[in-house]
Amino acid sequence: MKAELILKKITNNWVPKCICLIVAVALYLFGKTARLEKKTFSIPLIVKEDGNLMSAEALPSHISVIIRSEPDNISALNSGDIQAVLDLSYYTKEGQYDVPISASLASGVNLAAPVELTVNPEKIHVKLEERTRKAVPVEVPVYGNPLHGYELKDIKISPQHVIISGPKSLVANINQVSTFEVNLSEKNEDFREIRKIRSINRHIELVSSDNVEVNVSFTTSLVTKTFNNVQVYLVHLAPHLEAVTIPESSFTVSGAQLVLEKFYPSEYTMQADCSMITGPGEYELPVVIAVQDAFKIENSDLTTVKVKIREKTVAVTPVENSTAGNN
Repeated sequence: MKAELILKKITNNWVPKCICLIVAVALYLFGKTARLEKKTFSIPLIVKEDGNLMSAEALPSHISVIIRSEPDNISALNSGDIQAVLDLSYYTKEGQYDVPISASLASGVNLAAPVELTVNPEKIHVKLEERTRKAVPVEVPVYGNPLHGYELKDIKISPQHVIISGPKSLVANINQVSTFEVNLSEKNEDFREIRKIRSINRHIELVSSDNVEVNVSFTTSLVTKTFNNVQVYLVHLAPHLEAVTIPESSFTVSGAQLVLEKFYPSEYTMQADCSMITGPGEYELPVVIAVQDAFKIENSDLTTVKVKIREKTVAVTPVENSTAGNN
């Protein structure tokens, strides 16, 4: 009897009562929602490419995540508490797709409800290609000038090739990778360094180590130098003979720069042998260039020299008449 009375009271005017209940709940939710705050975070985009396909185009590094929650929750959050993921692992065929981005609180971050996360953009257009590998040579760029008188002899690297992995269209266009530069400034002694390979882009990764051993060796610089208007020294000319004029010539030699810079021809550098000359006249004599063994004679514009020889003039000193002084 008592239960029937209670049920009768509940069902009496039930429509107005239901309306009042709905309004009360709505007012509660509205009041609670009105207290929520919004905040936008710039979040690094995590790209999962665990399958055989991967993105062949540039993807945004960050996306916007809008969080809506209680003021206390908002004030306690920072960008590291939220993660945004673009998961490409479920795709099995090459093509272009609009892939949704999922956002969530990072592991270990617990906030009291309500917590709403919205991403902007919600989807990213992605071109997926097959992942492939390729061996490419390694280049070592250098800068700076070695010590004066020295030059780069050789650069040996190990390994000479590395394996790269990435979307097949990008991998096909990569023919080499390079390390960070090696400084040669003011150096003349061989040395060894470890250099890292420069990153190409986020889509290409090195399967092997990114460290390269670089062995640099130097050698002395070889230069050429031309000497002009050098007098030809006449050797073995008979004492009673002399040249009317001393001939001149030029020659070019090559050798170590530091040594050649200090070399200057002497009067004996260019010689002509006159031992066969017995009297005055015009003669054509072969020219010999005498330089130290460290030099190499590159050319001479005069292999023979024409010489005009005459009798040497002997000055006669007058002798006073001694008899005149006795008178």
